[in-house]
Amino acid sequence: MSDVMVLGGFANSFSWSSAIFKRESREEPQVRKPQTGNSWLSASDVAQLIITGEFLDAGVAPPKRFAAPAMESALNSVQRWTSEGRIFAIHDLYPRFQFDAHGRPHAPVERAMQRLGTDDVLRVGNWFAMPNSYLHGRRPQDLLATAPDEVLRALQYA
Repeated sequence: MSDVMVLGGFANSFSWSSAIFKRESREEPQVRKPQTGNSWLSASDVAQLIITGEFLDAGVAPPKRFAAPAMESALNSVQRWTSEGRIFAIHDLYPRFQFDAHGRPHAPVERAMQRLGTDDVLRVGNWFAMPNSYLHGRRPQDLLATAPDEVLRALQYA
Protein backbone atom coordinates (compact mmCIF):
# COMPACT_ATOMS: atom_id res chain seq x y z
CA MET A 1 0.00 0.00 0.00
CA SER A 2 1.25 3.48 -0.75
CA ASP A 3 1.34 6.38 1.68
CA VAL A 4 -0.75 9.44 0.94
CA MET A 5 -0.75 12.87 2.56
CA VAL A 6 -3.74 13.35 4.80
CA LEU A 7 -4.42 16.49 6.78
CA GLY A 8 -2.26 16.26 9.84
CA GLY A 9 0.28 13.76 8.55
CA PHE A 10 0.96 10.67 6.50
CA ALA A 11 -1.32 7.67 6.52
CA ASN A 12 -1.76 4.74 4.24
CA SER A 13 -4.64 4.85 1.81
CA PHE A 14 -6.38 1.98 3.59
CA SER A 15 -6.78 3.96 6.82
CA TRP A 16 -8.12 6.95 4.89
CA SER A 17 -10.66 4.75 3.12
CA SER A 18 -11.52 3.06 6.40
CA ALA A 19 -12.15 6.41 8.07
CA ILE A 20 -14.50 7.49 5.29
CA PHE A 21 -16.24 4.10 5.31
CA LYS A 22 -16.70 4.17 9.08
CA ARG A 23 -18.08 7.72 8.91
CA GLU A 24 -20.61 6.81 6.24
CA SER A 25 -21.70 3.54 7.81
CA ARG A 26 -22.26 4.59 11.44
CA GLU A 27 -25.41 6.11 12.77
CA GLU A 28 -24.89 9.30 14.74
CA PRO A 29 -26.73 9.42 18.02
CA GLN A 30 -28.35 12.73 18.86
CA VAL A 31 -26.22 13.29 21.94
CA ARG A 32 -22.81 11.82 22.64
CA LYS A 33 -19.40 12.78 23.89
CA PRO A 34 -17.39 14.72 21.28
CA GLN A 35 -14.40 12.91 19.86
CA THR A 36 -12.03 15.77 20.69
CA GLY A 37 -8.90 13.62 20.49
CA ASN A 38 -9.75 12.62 16.94
CA SER A 39 -8.22 14.53 14.02
CA TRP A 40 -11.56 14.44 12.21
CA LEU A 41 -14.92 15.50 13.63
CA SER A 42 -18.46 15.03 12.40
CA ALA A 43 -20.86 17.98 12.50
CA SER A 44 -22.33 16.43 15.66
CA ASP A 45 -18.88 16.31 17.28
CA VAL A 46 -18.33 19.99 16.49
CA ALA A 47 -21.78 20.83 17.87
CA GLN A 48 -20.89 18.98 21.08
CA LEU A 49 -17.69 21.04 21.34
CA ILE A 50 -19.73 24.22 21.00
CA ILE A 51 -22.20 23.19 23.69
CA THR A 52 -19.44 22.03 26.02
CA GLY A 53 -17.54 25.28 25.42
CA GLU A 54 -20.56 27.37 26.38
CA PHE A 55 -20.77 25.57 29.72
CA LEU A 56 -17.02 25.98 30.28
CA ASP A 57 -17.36 29.73 29.60
CA ALA A 58 -20.09 29.89 32.22
CA GLY A 59 -17.82 28.10 34.69
CA VAL A 60 -20.12 25.11 35.21
CA ALA A 61 -19.76 21.49 34.26
CA PRO A 62 -21.83 20.42 31.25
CA PRO A 63 -24.84 18.29 32.13
CA LYS A 64 -24.72 14.62 31.19
CA ARG A 65 -27.51 15.05 28.66
CA PHE A 66 -27.85 18.10 26.46
CA ALA A 67 -31.25 19.40 25.51
CA ALA A 68 -32.31 18.70 21.93
CA PRO A 69 -32.83 22.42 21.13
CA ALA A 70 -29.26 23.22 22.22
CA MET A 71 -27.91 20.49 19.95
CA GLU A 72 -30.04 21.66 17.05
CA SER A 73 -28.85 25.24 17.54
CA ALA A 74 -25.20 24.15 17.66
CA LEU A 75 -25.63 22.02 14.51
CA ASN A 76 -27.20 25.03 12.78
CA SER A 77 -24.11 27.06 13.72
CA VAL A 78 -21.82 24.44 12.20
CA GLN A 79 -23.86 24.37 8.99
CA ARG A 80 -23.97 28.18 8.83
CA TRP A 81 -20.21 28.51 9.38
CA THR A 82 -19.62 25.95 6.63
CA SER A 83 -21.93 27.66 4.13
CA GLU A 84 -20.43 31.07 4.97
CA GLY A 85 -16.93 29.76 4.27
CA ARG A 86 -15.71 30.18 7.86
CA ILE A 87 -14.81 26.49 8.22
CA PHE A 88 -14.56 23.55 5.86
CA ALA A 89 -15.34 19.87 5.74
CA ILE A 90 -13.89 17.11 3.59
CA HIS A 91 -16.33 14.26 2.96
CA ASP A 92 -18.57 15.64 5.74
CA LEU A 93 -15.72 15.52 8.27
CA TYR A 94 -14.17 18.59 9.83
CA PRO A 95 -10.44 18.73 10.57
CA ARG A 96 -10.14 19.20 14.35
CA PHE A 97 -7.47 21.89 14.11
CA GLN A 98 -10.04 24.43 12.87
CA PHE A 99 -11.60 24.73 16.32
CA ASP A 100 -10.46 25.95 19.70
CA ALA A 101 -11.21 24.04 22.90
CA HIS A 102 -14.64 25.68 23.03
CA GLY A 103 -15.64 24.65 19.52
CA ARG A 104 -15.21 28.09 17.98
CA PRO A 105 -13.42 28.42 14.64
CA HIS A 106 -9.90 29.87 14.74
CA ALA A 107 -9.89 33.21 12.88
CA PRO A 108 -7.05 32.28 10.47
CA VAL A 109 -9.15 29.44 9.06
CA GLU A 110 -11.77 31.87 7.77
CA ARG A 111 -9.03 34.11 6.38
CA ALA A 112 -7.46 31.12 4.63
CA MET A 113 -10.80 30.23 3.08
CA GLN A 114 -11.09 33.80 1.76
CA ARG A 115 -7.51 33.83 0.48
CA LEU A 116 -7.31 30.32 -0.99
CA GLY A 117 -10.94 29.95 -2.06
CA THR A 118 -13.84 27.91 -0.82
CA ASP A 119 -14.15 25.80 -3.98
CA ASP A 120 -11.05 23.72 -3.24
CA VAL A 121 -11.14 22.75 0.43
CA LEU A 122 -8.32 20.24 -0.11
CA ARG A 123 -6.07 23.15 -1.07
CA VAL A 124 -7.02 24.95 2.14
CA GLY A 125 -6.54 21.83 4.22
CA ASN A 126 -3.18 21.07 2.65
CA TRP A 127 -1.97 24.62 3.25
CA PHE A 128 -2.62 24.13 6.96
CA ALA A 129 -1.12 20.61 7.03
CA MET A 130 2.12 21.20 5.16
CA PRO A 131 5.31 22.66 6.66
CA ASN A 132 5.56 26.33 5.73
CA SER A 133 8.84 28.12 5.05
CA TYR A 134 7.40 31.40 6.37
CA LEU A 135 6.77 29.59 9.66
CA HIS A 136 10.30 28.13 9.78
CA GLY A 137 9.11 24.70 8.65
CA ARG A 138 6.25 24.49 11.11
CA ARG A 139 2.71 23.60 10.01
CA PRO A 140 0.09 26.37 10.23
CA GLN A 141 -2.41 23.98 11.89
CA ASP A 142 0.00 23.54 14.82
CA LEU A 143 0.18 27.29 15.46
CA LEU A 144 -3.48 28.28 15.27
CA ALA A 145 -3.97 28.35 19.04
CA THR A 146 -0.56 29.66 20.06
CA ALA A 147 0.54 31.98 17.23
CA PRO A 148 -2.42 32.96 15.05
CA ASP A 149 -0.74 36.21 13.97
CA GLU A 150 2.19 34.24 12.54
CA VAL A 151 -0.25 32.05 10.63
CA LEU A 152 -2.00 35.13 9.24
CA ARG A 153 1.34 36.62 8.13
CA ALA A 154 2.30 33.37 6.37
CA LEU A 155 -1.09 33.32 4.68
CA GLN A 156 -0.22 36.58 2.91
CA TYR A 157 2.32 34.61 0.82
CA ALA A 158 0.00 31.74 -0.03
